[in-house]
Amino acid sequence: MNTDYLYKWDAKAEQRKAEFMEHCYRCSARTNGLYTGLWKEFCLKEAGPYCRNLFFERQEAIKKFIEEQKTTSVESNACEPEPFITEFHD
Repeated sequence: MNTDYLYKWDAKAEQRKAEFMEHCYRCSARTNGLYTGLWKEFCLKEAGPYCRNLFFERQEAIKKFIEEQKTTSVESNACEPEPFITEFHD
C-alpha cells in the first residue's frame, strides 16, 4: 500500500476543516446531507457582512488616527523649544 500522499498530511488542519464544515452545515439548517454551496452561503451570510463591517471600522480607525496625529503634531509645534545648554553634563 503506497502512503506517500500522507507524507505532508496535517491531521490537525484536516480535522479543523471537517469541524468547520460541520458547523456550517448545522448553521445552514439543512437536513438533506448535501454540503454543496456551504462555503458560498457562509461567505455571503456570515463572513461577508462581518468583513464588510470590519473594513469600514478599520477605515474609520485609520482616519481618526491620522487626525489625532495631525492634532498632536500641531500641539507639539506650539510648545516653546528648550534651550540648548552646552555645558550640561549627565
